[in-house]
Amino acid sequence: IKNKIHLFILVITFSCIEPYEYELIDEVGPPLIVVDGLLTNEEKTHSVRLSYTSGLGITNQRTINEATVTIENSDGDVITLTEGQPGNYVTSSTYQGIVGQSYRLRIKIKNGHEYLSSEEILNEAPPIDTLYGRYVQLPSEKSAELLNGVQLFIESDWSDYEVSTFRYVWEETYEWRVPYPSEYVYVPKTGSGIERKMTNLQSVEICFRGDTSTALLLGSAFSLNNSKLTEFPVHFINENDQNLSFKTAVKVKQYALSNATYQYYKRLKENNESGGSLFDKQKGNISGNIKSLTDPKELVMGNFDVSGVSSKMSFFEPKTFVSDGFNVNYWPKNCGMDIDSISAFALEGYVADDINAKRVIWTYDSDLRLYFMTSENCSDCRILGNIEVPDFWE
Repeated sequence: IKNKIHLFILVITFSCIEPYEYELIDEVGPPLIVVDGLLTNEEKTHSVRLSYTSGLGITNQRTINEATVTIENSDGDVITLTEGQPGNYVTSSTYQGIVGQSYRLRIKIKNGHEYLSSEEILNEAPPIDTLYGRYVQLPSEKSAELLNGVQLFIESDWSDYEVSTFRYVWEETYEWRVPYPSEYVYVPKTGSGIERKMTNLQSVEICFRGDTSTALLLGSAFSLNNSKLTEFPVHFINENDQNLSFKTAVKVKQYALSNATYQYYKRLKENNESGGSLFDKQKGNISGNIKSLTDPKELVMGNFDVSGVSSKMSFFEPKTFVSDGFNVNYWPKNCGMDIDSISAFALEGYVADDINAKRVIWTYDSDLRLYFMTSENCSDCRILGNIEVPDFWE
């Protein structure tokens, strides 16, 4: 049975969009400071990015370097961040916020201007109860055709928690295989190939690739009759892609937002049609919870997000959805259409030709004394993937 889901209905169900008036960025006046900071209860490196606004025709981002950036908590502790990459200030890798405590961000830049965020409570995020997939057909934004694939949904019960506004991020890791894994390695000294399994080289058939969401995905209980999130769509895997050709792991994170931060993200998403990133080109000024202590009239763009996080990971395989109509796209396009057969005597000259620089040995027929050569993209998974197996892989 093919399920048809109309996304515009789901969006209306979970949030009510209100018109937002914004000022257009002044491309002639002085640049504005842009702050993008996030602190969670995860034990990891937390970061704050600082930059200046630029005109819509300017592509280079002006970072704010050599600033003093600190995070202060309600116990009076002060954590000083260090500048790693230009304009990117980070905590240690073992730092984590504590649920129930309040935090604020303080910034002082080289010209003496000082900025301070409002205090934000780190609220606990409810757990994500389930993460599951369903084969569906969705309307395409670019044509009248339907897109076939697997829609991933989450469910979460918010009824016993302080917050009811959330942001979602997904991280995807999937097996990446090649149809003609290289069985031989060329040895320049001898001008011939040696079987890979006779060396200490590992197989190059299976690697891993990953992707992370970039668009803002927000959820709110304001318009629900109860505080339970059900069938909330977080990620769509198109059957024309190879993300679900073999096995895929998807991790969804749920960030518990304050109402002010939720409204900030909503304005940001409405303002930016490309997906809602603060560092995309903005049509207008989007200010959050950060003010200038030096000049109260100075407008500051950005926000210091303090959020508790919960997460859920699930593994998916195509066989689960094939009976519903899911078509598995196993291999990259054009693989198998460009295989050359080269005699053992001609191999050295073939490899030396620059036109064959991105071709490798797939296999060798000892009876015919022929090497079969193909594109490295179709024979070596490392070209487009990472051969290291993730720690969490099952």
